[in-house]
Amino acid sequence: MDLTESEKRLLTLIGENPSHTRWELLQELNYKRPTTLSSKMSELKKAGYIRGPYYHINLNAVCETPVYSILAEIRFSPSHYDVVFKSILCIDCWEWIFPTIQGETLFAFFRSCDCSHLHRLLNVLRNEGVIEYRSYTSQNRWFVQNPDFSGSVFPQTSDLFRSVDIELCYPDKTHNTAWQFIDLKVMQYLQVRTTSIAEIQKLEKSLHGRFWRRHQIKHSIKKITEAGIAERKHYNISPFPRGEDYAFLLLIEGDSLDVLQFISSFGRGCRLYKAFTMSGGTGFLWCWCSPQVGPTLMKRLDNLRPRIEARCLPLKSRGHGDTLKKSFNEEYFDLEKQKWTFHFKKCKEEIEKVMERKNE
Repeated sequence: MDLTESEKRLLTLIGENPSHTRWELLQELNYKRPTTLSSKMSELKKAGYIRGPYYHINLNAVCETPVYSILAEIRFSPSHYDVVFKSILCIDCWEWIFPTIQGETLFAFFRSCDCSHLHRLLNVLRNEGVIEYRSYTSQNRWFVQNPDFSGSVFPQTSDLFRSVDIELCYPDKTHNTAWQFIDLKVMQYLQVRTTSIAEIQKLEKSLHGRFWRRHQIKHSIKKITEAGIAERKHYNISPFPRGEDYAFLLLIEGDSLDVLQFISSFGRGCRLYKAFTMSGGTGFLWCWCSPQVGPTLMKRLDNLRPRIEARCLPLKSRGHGDTLKKSFNEEYFDLEKQKWTFHFKKCKEEIEKVMERKNE
């Protein structure tokens, strides 16, 4: 669908501040009737521009057991693509899997309390001669920057090393809350599906046959937010209809302050969506923008050397079946012991089954 100026303004406003009231949006957009705003939101969601709202979920605040983010750049021969993809799915603490267009690299994002066991599983594949990989570990937050629909489709590569004021690290756990199964499931909904109690009820009933009363879900959300687990509510706003945009990953290396300033400033004021984080001196930028950007972006980034080194990897679009995203796996939380665990034996056995089928 072609966007009107008021629709562009609406998308920019809720992308900047998901807490805008209905009244504030009506005033900003000069809509005379609330039904106009409701119908516009519905149309834009149906067209794939709006997802959410969601919350960023701090799994480190669930219990005393720390949880790490592990990003793995997994390289392999294109002939091994299916085997590698199925094997990564066996490590079922993954949350994102992004294949590159060339079909020789997967970027997988895991959330785990045991980095050594996760690396042992990846080493099983490396010892089989199927993959090579490089991993990055951190406990840093992810940040989202939504598109400015009045801005250029081309991200600027000048004036990108401005001072920034963001808190990378999550705060420490400050509560003694005991979690139940419903709490973990609600955390998942808040992270990747919806913050609406009615929608959570509907999805649980249709997907799992479970009926949760409104007060149960409301109580669970209250527990989660008061414990500091659900923070920074946000929409995911696509700059173009999903499947029609250009997806790429930037890996930025250099001095940690330069990297942080770059990943925070890149794409500001442009019609571009990005999610970013850091691990040590490496910055990660997942971006969605116009397909026009691809051919010229790296030329512009080359001019930033030697201050930073940037690698750009084109990714398969979000409409592709091998591009996957889900929430954390609640099975990795032991409700009896109230701690995160790791299912090493189960994952290893599943990977070995994939390897056996490969060799048949």
